[in-house]
Amino acid sequence: LVRMNENLPVTGDILPDLISAIECNFQPTTDYNMRSASYMLIESVKESNQCLEIGFRMLDICFSIYVQQCGLQFILHAIRTKWPSLPPVVQQLSKDRLINCLLSSPANNDIRSTPAIMEGFAQCIVAIVECDWPQKWKSFIEDCRSISKIGPSQAMVVLSVIGRLIEDVMEFELIEDPSRNKELRTVVLDSASQFFDLTLEMIKQSNAGEIPPSGAESSVRQRMLEKSYHLLNSLIASLNPRPHLFTKFVDKILEPARDAFKSGNIPVAEIAISCLESVFPRKASAKNYKPVVIFFESGRLNFAYDFIMMISLLPFDQQNYTLLKAATHLFFDIATCFCSFWELFEIEDCIDNWDSIFRLMLSLLKHPSTYCRMWCSLIFNSMKNCKKVYKIERFAPILTELFKYIPKATLKNGEPSKAVEPFRAYAKFDYETNAAFLIDYHRLREACEVFVGDWVASNWRRAYSVVMGWLDEILKNPAEASSDECFMTTAKVIHVVLDSLVDVIEDVKKTVFEYTIIQAKVDAVMNALQNCQVVNAVQVLVSTLSSLFPILDVSDPRIPGILCKLISSLTLGIDDPEMAEVRHHFTYLFIKMATVHQAHLIAHIELIWKEISAVAGQLSDHQKCAVVEGLFALCKLFKNFEQYAQLMSVTLQQTVEFWASAEIMTAVSKPENFLIYIGLGDSLTNNDSLNLAYHTRRKQFSFHVKILHSVISRLEVPTEIEDAKTGGFCITDVQGNLRICHPAAELFQMMFPTLFTFLRCLKGIYSVSSLKVVHATYDKAKLFDLTDAEKSAVMGKPHETKKFKDMQRQEVFYEKMKLFLAELSDHLQHLLIRCVFAFDWQFFALPNAASYVEHGIFGDLENLMDYRLRLFLRRVITPLSNSTTEVQSYFVNGLAKLVEHLNDRLIARWHLIMKKENACEFDDEQTKQQIFTENVVSLLTRELALFLRSLLLQQDPEKPRATPKAVELPEFNSSAMDTDANDEQTSSSNALSFLGKSLLQREVNCYASLVSLLLNMLSWRESVAAFHISQVAGLAILEAVEFCFIFLYILTKHYFQLQSNGILDEESFKHAYAFILGAMPQQCLNPEFVGRLYDLAVQLYEHFRNIYPNAAQTVLLQTTECSLGDLQAFDKKILNALENPDFKSCNKVTLKVKRDWFKSLIKKFLKPLKTHQVRQIFGELPPLQRPSPQPFFTSSISPNTLPNLFQES
Repeated sequence: LVRMNENLPVTGDILPDLISAIECNFQPTTDYNMRSASYMLIESVKESNQCLEIGFRMLDICFSIYVQQCGLQFILHAIRTKWPSLPPVVQQLSKDRLINCLLSSPANNDIRSTPAIMEGFAQCIVAIVECDWPQKWKSFIEDCRSISKIGPSQAMVVLSVIGRLIEDVMEFELIEDPSRNKELRTVVLDSASQFFDLTLEMIKQSNAGEIPPSGAESSVRQRMLEKSYHLLNSLIASLNPRPHLFTKFVDKILEPARDAFKSGNIPVAEIAISCLESVFPRKASAKNYKPVVIFFESGRLNFAYDFIMMISLLPFDQQNYTLLKAATHLFFDIATCFCSFWELFEIEDCIDNWDSIFRLMLSLLKHPSTYCRMWCSLIFNSMKNCKKVYKIERFAPILTELFKYIPKATLKNGEPSKAVEPFRAYAKFDYETNAAFLIDYHRLREACEVFVGDWVASNWRRAYSVVMGWLDEILKNPAEASSDECFMTTAKVIHVVLDSLVDVIEDVKKTVFEYTIIQAKVDAVMNALQNCQVVNAVQVLVSTLSSLFPILDVSDPRIPGILCKLISSLTLGIDDPEMAEVRHHFTYLFIKMATVHQAHLIAHIELIWKEISAVAGQLSDHQKCAVVEGLFALCKLFKNFEQYAQLMSVTLQQTVEFWASAEIMTAVSKPENFLIYIGLGDSLTNNDSLNLAYHTRRKQFSFHVKILHSVISRLEVPTEIEDAKTGGFCITDVQGNLRICHPAAELFQMMFPTLFTFLRCLKGIYSVSSLKVVHATYDKAKLFDLTDAEKSAVMGKPHETKKFKDMQRQEVFYEKMKLFLAELSDHLQHLLIRCVFAFDWQFFALPNAASYVEHGIFGDLENLMDYRLRLFLRRVITPLSNSTTEVQSYFVNGLAKLVEHLNDRLIARWHLIMKKENACEFDDEQTKQQIFTENVVSLLTRELALFLRSLLLQQDPEKPRATPKAVELPEFNSSAMDTDANDEQTSSSNALSFLGKSLLQREVNCYASLVSLLLNMLSWRESVAAFHISQVAGLAILEAVEFCFIFLYILTKHYFQLQSNGILDEESFKHAYAFILGAMPQQCLNPEFVGRLYDLAVQLYEHFRNIYPNAAQTVLLQTTECSLGDLQAFDKKILNALENPDFKSCNKVTLKVKRDWFKSLIKKFLKPLKTHQVRQIFGELPPLQRPSPQPFFTSSISPNTLPNLFQES
């Protein structure tokens, strides 16, 4: 017991007891008390002065692996904690003893050859190297070479030593002293050539002689070979910061890779692939591409191309296929790098690489694996910037062959549930679900379409010739051609080519022969459509016809007949369910024609209207909306107010009557009424007639919302006053000023009372009181849940559409009802938000405009689910941030309520997540729910950051907008927070926007919630996650945090005024300062972000130093654990900087210097950045006072008087 007391020195020969304790500790039968006693003894020895000596004694080969491993841990601990204080003689002796132990290891000793022991030796040697090399251990590399030649076990240790040294110094920078790490980094790079030579020697050593077919020696040598290539990969990666060094080591990199590919050793070949991947940067600047040129010269990479080609021809085997996937990734990296490099340099000596790349692409596109075809096709995207290659005549044959194979390459033959051999094995290996497969398949098809379009733009004659041959084959017998597996993909390529020909239409028309052929093809397609009844064939012919007619002249007499035929396709086989896909396909084509090929349609608008009117009664709701959308897209060419108004009166008459009916107005007046009206108040029944009646009601709601959405999304109003005046869009007010009118405003205003009431009603159906009217036979949790698509989006998973025929009837009802409510709410919300901003002054002239915004758009948001609240923020953000201050003024009260609600909601969510994380036990279902909740909150937090950044900061500081009735606040100099290396270069200053200033007014009553929300987002971990995950999210957080900085900075400038109003007293400042300090460890992984926090902390310290002299110091002492002496020294430096006139000019003390002072002050707080966990603090800033709410007014003119200001022009 005396020996186990860590307060007493270790005396006597304790080794036998220590060995017993170690052995005891690894026995499964040891009880808790004995295990604890053993552990205490081991720890007492580890912390004693005899630790190093006892550690060496434990390395006797007669001891067990546990004892030797513990001995190595003792030695490592002594080196890391006591090495600098040891006498030089002891250091040298310890180093010699460690190497002698390694050298004397018997070749046949199983313990010494185990990875744990070898890694232990490596860790100890690396610890010495990091202290002594190169000053005290100049022969380190030569010693490594000597050790590696003793045997495979010793060579393994050397490989681990060099690998760990590179990781510690180059990759992770684990050495605590930055100057020592920088010194070692330089030494490692300078010694790169020697490390390469040593690694290559060990590769040859592991390959030397005939490897025994079995036994420990074979295993060790295989591990040595793999580890050698891993080290080679680390060495290559370490050169990436200095790519110019590649020119020195090109042969040393390629030779072992070539040997690995020839060896047939699959694990080694995979590592060799990684080595080559490290050479070729996917995204880099021109200076990083230039050193890579040497790899593409003189056919150096031919062996890699040949290897990938050979692997692609092997039959399916898990090992072979895993290697092929790695090789495909390598090929993608090589080809992508070469494309970028060729765009910059175009060196003739490298042109042969194109031939190899194209041939290998053709081989991979023929492979049964969709995954490999997809990765290969992505190279087409990289080739967009080097299209000149398509025009080089020597590559024309291989490119033509590639083009011809695109239909087969894009076959959907890898779907796991449907695939047959040879595709089945690859599909099962790569994809668990059809949805996962479809993601890769769509990427494959889109990339191939990019190639088709680019190749047509460069060689339209070749593409035209091939496509016309395909079209001839189809037109011979469409029904027979449709049975071919490539029929649909071939048709898709034809469609893309014909669409691309429109871009070079003038060149086509100049060749009379080709134009005559196109006219003949149009006639042939029209004839084929007369008698064709096969669904696929009809769909292809209709699609081909829609792509051919834009190539014709606008005056071509065939166009009226084509349009009649195409429009009749809307009702083709109206009673045939199989033809539904054809009808919906042409619905999409009609919108495309109306938006892309308007010149051909506008001349025949009367014919189009006549034909559509003839079939309108047979169209589905979806088709009606699409046709209306296409007509309004077409009508914008007229730029005529009256024509828009006439078109709306005809197309929307039934919709206006629907929303004006007393039945509908009553149904949408309250959530309870609406739920009863759509059938949820009655029991769940199998009565078909009753279900059909309720289904019809739901369809009416969907249709009459979607058709309004279709109109407003396509209706365009001239923005230039002259164009608007010419088209009759203007009226003149009493002062003689012209105002642009929106043609839909008057008609939509008639429906606004019902629509805005309905919008609030839809948000209210999720409230507890509303759900009481839902009949007990319904499962409310299923009925009012997120849709499957929304859940998949939350989890970041691909959504696989469920087939209703495979589901039970009740489940089908729940899915359709969830989809109905989600789509209806989303479309209506989007529609009304677009109307508000599109109608502009006409909307805000309405008597109830303010109520529509505050209670319709921003009302009942507390009932929205988190995911849909995120969508609401996304809908509002763009139009609101781009609108005028006059329009924004109507949104201030609504935004104030939104900010308060978001603050309460998110803080509650963050609390819940933390509480759940601290729970002791979770079952699988609770774990899934916890992950789902975290993901939803994460998405909402990111969206909110973007929302705040867009609204609260002025978008264009060069052109500040007028800010009527806004608080006059000084602009914050954000250039003072510039975190670039060059402090002389300042970023453009950002100022508060009109909304930002308005929301900070005391009358609005949301400043406390706003500041609380922003400061809490500083400390919440999602801020860091969003910053790193996405550039957009990262920018949003930066700007949101910067606004927080702006707000606090402004508070400091208006201290006397704000202090009297009680907005920020000393306790509130302390709380805010603690938030900022607490956020620093959270944001430590992003230097730019944490740099802003440093600058903010310094500036707040300066500004509040005289106001609250001890406040910031108290927080720093409590939070960062800095010493009082260091804090006083920092304060003295800041005081000198404030008082010295030379310092005030910032010529001598820049913000960067102050930042360095501050970082030095809190270095202990930030030292354990990678593991330090900061306690999260959430809540309002006490004691921020909330005054009684008051309405926000921005104009002396009442909205009720606006209509009287205008008269007809």
